[in-house]
Amino acid sequence: MVARCVPIAALLLLSVAAAGCRLVPRNGPAPEQLAEARRLSNLGLSATDSGDLIKAEGLLEQAVQRCPTDVDARKHYARVLWERGEKMEAVGQIGEALKLSPSDIDLCIEGGRMYLELGLLDDAERLASEAVRTVPRSPAAWHLHGQVALARGQPVNALADFQHSLAFEPDNREVLLDTAEVYRQLERPKRALATLAVLEETYGPNQVPAEVLALEGLAQESLGRRHDALESYRAAVAKGDAPPQAATRLAALEAEAVPLLLR
Repeated sequence: MVARCVPIAALLLLSVAAAGCRLVPRNGPAPEQLAEARRLSNLGLSATDSGDLIKAEGLLEQAVQRCPTDVDARKHYARVLWERGEKMEAVGQIGEALKLSPSDIDLCIEGGRMYLELGLLDDAERLASEAVRTVPRSPAAWHLHGQVALARGQPVNALADFQHSLAFEPDNREVLLDTAEVYRQLERPKRALATLAVLEETYGPNQVPAEVLALEGLAQESLGRRHDALESYRAAVAKGDAPPQAATRLAALEAEAVPLLLR
């Protein structure tokens, strides 16, 4: 029996496509261009890992030029652009990647987060809603949807979305923190403290971040527990990266405590 001879060019095209250059049109780049794009992309990722973002940006830009239909190259390029502070360019690359792969939920969520940080709430909500519609059991999609609602000043809607997210991933630290913040905004400090207690259990001893401790202090202060609030603010400030509000509230409570001690 004579084995069928598969053309070498076809094998190369298949191997490169499997490596990451997706959605290549029939009249797209030649196989050698795809292979070169993949090589450049891998070099760019290595430069990113080494902290050389300038070099990574150049390499990933070349990779995208070599294979404009490589979704992964555009995604990695967008991340480096974002880290370099070229945020509108990063959003543009995510947008191009989404045109190539509109059902990619990770891209929807990543792009939505970028839009949210830039204050482009309509675009952020569009991508968040698409992610929720496509994968209704995605905790990240519900979290993003809630963050957009919170940014729009809709804490009740945000709380519902965060609860959806926690139903699928109960120990997600970012969602728990955002949920506690919503409870604080809704003037439900006991619920905020209960949520923060769950969050703090996910950390080891002395590992609770300053942001969590500061929010705990605000909730305790709302309940009239000034001593507990003082301790939380002090612990937050001692971390060295506490929100400014923690130091402000700590100074105010300590100032109030001085006359009491002098009586």
